[in-house]
Amino acid sequence: MKLGISPYNTRQEEYREDPWKMLMVCFMLNQTSHKQVDKVRHEFFSRYPNAQAFLDSVDSEVIELIKPLGFYNRRVKAWKEFCKQWIAAGTDTPSLAQLIEMKGIGKYALDSWKVFQLYEYDTKVEDHVLNWYVDWAREEVERVKREGKEYAPHVVYYIHYYDDRHMDPAWMSHGDYAACVMARTANEAIEKVKNMVEKGDTQIKVMGIATGPVDWVNEETPIFTDEEEYRKRKNEIIKMINSPHVNSFNR
Repeated sequence: MKLGISPYNTRQEEYREDPWKMLMVCFMLNQTSHKQVDKVRHEFFSRYPNAQAFLDSVDSEVIELIKPLGFYNRRVKAWKEFCKQWIAAGTDTPSLAQLIEMKGIGKYALDSWKVFQLYEYDTKVEDHVLNWYVDWAREEVERVKREGKEYAPHVVYYIHYYDDRHMDPAWMSHGDYAACVMARTANEAIEKVKNMVEKGDTQIKVMGIATGPVDWVNEETPIFTDEEEYRKRKNEIIKMINSPHVNSFNR
């Protein structure tokens, strides 16, 4: 899903409609800061709006322009090699296999390509700004789906423990109470459970996941379930698990 501009307004977003420029700005950001890149990028793309224009450039003029970035001799040489390969590919949408073979394409540029050109927001990125962006993008995709009514509320049922008794072979016999996580999509339900576990303040045994009526979950009103309701849910779940229709693997 292609998204609007994020609150971070990254350089990749600014140039994502022109894949060559997006990759070039990734190269500029290697081993330097956004502040330094901002000093040169507008003038750079004004002089060299595409790969062929950069190939036709005079090295000394480019060097003078990009000096604030550092490593300018090395950059000019690598960028020109990349531009030759880019032009030879004959497309603005090369495959990942083609891209990996091009000069200067490291993890940062490749991750940026996956995120901003292929919209793969589950990409495992390392750069801190890219991390901020993909976290925002995942939430934004969920928001767009919710507002577009492209969702079916999901419920994750689990039994909560005050300690590590869920590791006991007889774990079903001594759960403290049953509970459930309400969410608007399956991904949101999974994220809520992961966040709960990662906090380290609870022990749970996930029992299952199911869809529910739309009015179970809404933007304005959270659902509060009392202990009696938890107990009822727990008994229903255990009864279901003990049913002869449930195979041993699911148990």
